[in-house]
Amino acid sequence: MAAESPLWRKAFDGVERRIGAPLENATSSADFQVLSLKVGRVKTAVIAPVEAVVGFGLHLVGIPSHAEVRVLRRDLIKVQRELLAMRREQAVTERESKDSE
Repeated sequence: MAAESPLWRKAFDGVERRIGAPLENATSSADFQVLSLKVGRVKTAVIAPVEAVVGFGLHLVGIPSHAEVRVLRRDLIKVQRELLAMRREQAVTERESKDSE
């Protein structure tokens, strides 16, 4: 005997059937992709100057900007990866030296 689907699932499936195909057609169209690219460019054009002004203001009060924190985070991840590689290399070297004894 098959279990009855919960009410929330029936509601979800009903909404998905009604809007799924039109939404898929709209988002896969060339016009949507062009619009998406243009919105991304406008967003970048607006955000860059705002980030510059905010970053300058933060520097005036001695606080790092979001961009600086991103760079530091990226550098920290790189150092952590290098440290992990060095630890692995050290473990292999120690294991080899114990095996040779």
